[in-house]
Amino acid sequence: MEQKGKDGSQIRHTSRTARTSRRVRQTLQSRETIEEEPVEQPPERKIIQQRVFLYIQLNELLKLPDTGYPLELHLYHAKSTLQKMQERYTTKTIIYQKEFNLKKPVFTLGVMQDDIEDMNTFSDNPLLVSLYQRIPRHRKGDSNRTKMSQLGTSSSFTDASQSSATKKSKRSRRSGKKSSDILLLWEEEGEGEEGEYVEERLELLSRGHCDLLQLFQRRRFISDINILLYPMHHVPEQKTFRELITSTTVWHMYSILPILKNFDFTNLAFVTLESIYNVPEELHMQSTDLGLSVSFRSTQLEGEEDVLRIIPLCTFKGFGSQVISDQNTSIVWENLKRDLNPHVHFGFNQMETNSRIKLPRLFRMLLWEQDVDFFINQIDPLTTMALINNSLHRFVINEEMRKILEESVLNNSYELLLQLYKDTPHNVLYEGVINPSIFGYPGVNHCRFATRLSPVNVPEVDLRPTLEATPMGPMFCTLKICFFQPICQRNDPLDKYNENLLKRSKLRGCFDIQLLKEDENDTDVLTELYQEFDKLISDTIGIIVKKDVRSIEEKQDFFCCLLSTLSNLMLKICGCDFNIRMPTETNIEFREMLTHMYKELIDRVYGIFTACCYEGFPSGLPAKDKDLIRLMDEMRLLSNTGQRDLAIHMYEEIDRSATNRVIFGFATLINSVENLQFQQAATFFTKPRRTEWRGEYFTLLVQLYVDYMMDMGSEDEEISTAAFSNMLDKLRQLATKKKLEVGPWILLYCYYKLAHYRPGMDFTRWKFENLYEVSGEQLDFLPLSLYELYLPVDFEMSTTSTLANTKFYPVFKLFARLGAYVFAGIVFTDFEQCFTTVEVYLIKTTLKILQRQIDDNFKIQEIPTDKSENGMLMRNYQLHINGNAEYTRGRCDEALKYFEKLLNGTKPEDRPFFKLSFLRLGQLAFEKGLYELAISAFDTCLPASKKEKMFLPNYFKGLALYHLDRLEEAIPFLSRCTEVDVFIPDVWGYLATINLRLNRNKTALECWKIAKMYPELNISRQIYAELDKIKFSDVHLLVDDDGNPAEKMDKPNIFGL
Repeated sequence: MEQKGKDGSQIRHTSRTARTSRRVRQTLQSRETIEEEPVEQPPERKIIQQRVFLYIQLNELLKLPDTGYPLELHLYHAKSTLQKMQERYTTKTIIYQKEFNLKKPVFTLGVMQDDIEDMNTFSDNPLLVSLYQRIPRHRKGDSNRTKMSQLGTSSSFTDASQSSATKKSKRSRRSGKKSSDILLLWEEEGEGEEGEYVEERLELLSRGHCDLLQLFQRRRFISDINILLYPMHHVPEQKTFRELITSTTVWHMYSILPILKNFDFTNLAFVTLESIYNVPEELHMQSTDLGLSVSFRSTQLEGEEDVLRIIPLCTFKGFGSQVISDQNTSIVWENLKRDLNPHVHFGFNQMETNSRIKLPRLFRMLLWEQDVDFFINQIDPLTTMALINNSLHRFVINEEMRKILEESVLNNSYELLLQLYKDTPHNVLYEGVINPSIFGYPGVNHCRFATRLSPVNVPEVDLRPTLEATPMGPMFCTLKICFFQPICQRNDPLDKYNENLLKRSKLRGCFDIQLLKEDENDTDVLTELYQEFDKLISDTIGIIVKKDVRSIEEKQDFFCCLLSTLSNLMLKICGCDFNIRMPTETNIEFREMLTHMYKELIDRVYGIFTACCYEGFPSGLPAKDKDLIRLMDEMRLLSNTGQRDLAIHMYEEIDRSATNRVIFGFATLINSVENLQFQQAATFFTKPRRTEWRGEYFTLLVQLYVDYMMDMGSEDEEISTAAFSNMLDKLRQLATKKKLEVGPWILLYCYYKLAHYRPGMDFTRWKFENLYEVSGEQLDFLPLSLYELYLPVDFEMSTTSTLANTKFYPVFKLFARLGAYVFAGIVFTDFEQCFTTVEVYLIKTTLKILQRQIDDNFKIQEIPTDKSENGMLMRNYQLHINGNAEYTRGRCDEALKYFEKLLNGTKPEDRPFFKLSFLRLGQLAFEKGLYELAISAFDTCLPASKKEKMFLPNYFKGLALYHLDRLEEAIPFLSRCTEVDVFIPDVWGYLATINLRLNRNKTALECWKIAKMYPELNISRQIYAELDKIKFSDVHLLVDDDGNPAEKMDKPNIFGL
């Protein structure tokens, strides 16, 4: 028999009779019926749950407040009935002052053994202990005399008060009111009386609570538990210090049987609602009526009705409309707060957990809803209002539940539905969704989510604040979910924690076990603070230089804000660094510490000032390092224009003369990677090297790429097959090691996205989105990369680009500059939609050129553009890239046509963008004997200032002029080639040949001597060929300056420049 359940699923009901009969029909030939003998089946074994009683007895009460009135202790639990052990049944849970030292009465609390529902009930609802004073009926203004008389009251008053309290208790149970509500009721009755007497009432003095999760263990529970009763500070009358005192109660709790027998709980889930931001003014006025429910909702339609299944989880109430910075940072028990008083925020220490809100990092390490701008910069914690909750629910999870959660997370079966409602959960105003897939990533047990709350219907409220001119961002809430252990791995039983007094308290809170290190002494926190300090000082210097600021008065507003930011930053640095290195106890020691801090920070500022590097501001690199980078640029230009012999010779000269071996070695490494010489690049990592220099991060990136490419190209099939997985594993380790760098996290995200691995995508996005404001390492000591030779300018992204898209572009450029073209291509795939079709073609084709993937099957595209300025520039870029694509695959004639068309159609101000094309055009034209065209091409590459050193265009323009027999014009260009700080004998050889042809024998001889200065360096065969063309009969043998008209030395230098 089948029947449909509530959720639309089929439910089959089966018979449970003790005897069954089975009939088996005979084959069609015989058609005989055989009846089997009835089979006796044992009855099903019923599992009978055992109720275990917890006995609670007051042993000791210390430091009672001196009030003058009789005191009472009230015990209360929201979901379970406490009973007093006496002959007559009663649920009254009061201990009177005369019983405080009698160790009675004893109360019992019933718990079902091995019951998961009871475990969750007691896990989320602590036992509440309240201390009251009973103020009897008295004449107005006569309370002091009443105090003294009450100290000697007889037991008859106690009995009367007990009966009165019993009546009140019964009446409160009928009306559904809790103990705290009774208090408020009595206070209202007393205050509203208009006679000469004030009626008897209870006044709350202090409260505390006991976490009952510690009861659940596999052996009988017995322990003496201290519960601190913290005083109430909201009482209407002025209290003295003796009355506002924290009392200590010692309770003896024990059970006859263990509460856990055949059951293990393996995990705990902590759900914390922090605050709601960007809240409309109307909702602030209704804050006490608002609640937020959290439910599981299926991501796919279920049942015959095709509806999304919703499973309620928990609710939060008691919002407070407060300025963000004024909130109490304690996380409290939601159920305890609600039971005490849902509309008043006081006594947080009476219901707090072990967790706190960190105001300085309120909007850090949040997993933001993707591609949503929440206008965080407009939220000022000192002035902005928010709906504050800061409450927590705790749930118990066993292994079966953990597996269900793991499967749901990994398969993306359910999401968390957040609904903001008014009065009742059915009256939903706003809702949002959280995808918990991040908990499917290995080792993740903790995450704070920031999710947008969108109106369910057409919003009836104005989303703009009434007192502010700027619009608010979308309303969002921050919710923290933490598991005691990651749910996607085997969990160890936690009942063992309750058997150990030292471990027992760990179950009250939840902290990230691996990923977040929130310790203020952590080195990563210091690194981040000092990077922020360096960036602030650098930006300030840049603004002063660019704006030509002469005095503080010129930019007073800027410096005012700067001073505030700098002060806050220095306070953090002081607390996290100097105050730890130099602990202080006196004012004098503190002043000495500040003196050391001032000296170190001033030295740091001076170092930043001398090493700053901005547009229009001198580079911070030393002059020798600048020369080294310039020579490496020259060498790479020679190599990429076909002058391999000259490039090798220049590299050897640079190697001999380089003083900064670190930068030279790194530049050599990058050059090898860019030219796909991975075996040569790998030798760099076998040599000892410094690990503390600022380029170590980039070296690790390059090493990762080189290892990956070598494994991919390995002839060993086992190595090549495992190359990708090994690379991902190393990338994860690098991202964790350099956790303040955004590049590895973004690359890892892109790989996860290609594999549609949602947990990895959320985890890596959680990481890199919280690093946007952290300044990373700067690659400002590298020669011009090959990618920048092809595409020297950044294309403008579309207006629809998200913040993540704008952050991905620099990471793509970084990998492209390092020669990691495969990594660059993976990152570019994620945001290529932010560019036009032409720009995407240019970038992808450039990456193909650099990876030597342009073969005969590659099709050159010529995408039409408009006649605007940008359209013409895109047309020229296509000529530039298409020409270089043809050049790469050896079609020099086609390449020359593209380059020549580019030369004729480019504006003078745009020609620096296409330097590589013009150099290659000049070289191709020179080889074909088109010297005039070569001269025109090299002219576009010459530096504007003659003081700027540049070898390649000067050298080949001089040679082109030489071959046109314009010898005098060739001398200045060839002579400038001698200023590049690298000895090249061919330059001197051509100068000697030119002077010899001009009958300047002495000058020719001096030049030739210099050319042959180093016999181990060979002179080009072309020079000897040119010398062979000279007729000996035309050469004067006189080489001294004796009046020969051909030997006039008018200028002190050799060349007469």
